[in-house]
Amino acid sequence: MNVTSEIKLHLLNINELLRSPTSLYRKRTLKTDAEEFIVEEAEALPRKGSITLKIDLALSAIQHKDEIGPAIHQHFCYRRKQSQKKYNRILKYGWRILFIALGMLALIFALTEIALHRIPDNRLILFIRESFIIFGWVALWRPLEMLLYDWYPIKADIKLYKRLEESEVEVVINEA
Repeated sequence: MNVTSEIKLHLLNINELLRSPTSLYRKRTLKTDAEEFIVEEAEALPRKGSITLKIDLALSAIQHKDEIGPAIHQHFCYRRKQSQKKYNRILKYGWRILFIALGMLALIFALTEIALHRIPDNRLILFIRESFIIFGWVALWRPLEMLLYDWYPIKADIKLYKRLEESEVEVVINEA
């Protein structure tokens, strides 16, 4: 069963939702405040099902009616692609530094074993050995954090932006 959730926006004029076209990008784009509102509302909705954006637009802005849907879809498509690139970067970087950290850990363990066999046991050698082991595990901390935890919020953003990109946009002209 596909549940459709609705987000309502009441606009007095089109400039509350869309920026004017710039010289670099000839199409209207979503304003930051409007994006934040839509994303916050969408995050509060059930994660399954589709989203409908219902936009009440003043009669005075009727000439911009056809710009709203494409601008919203293009904006969230762009945001999804940005998040996908960030997700890929985190995974690629996480794996790279994990292999570097594992190499460093192996080197530290090897140096520790060599030191244990060459130098007689005393408190200084024990301190150095334990310090090396701690340093090696700390070197693994960030790569493991990236690969276990950092990607998850970005993946959730990708899914949310995809839902907003595919959302139905209904523009209702408010004659009052």
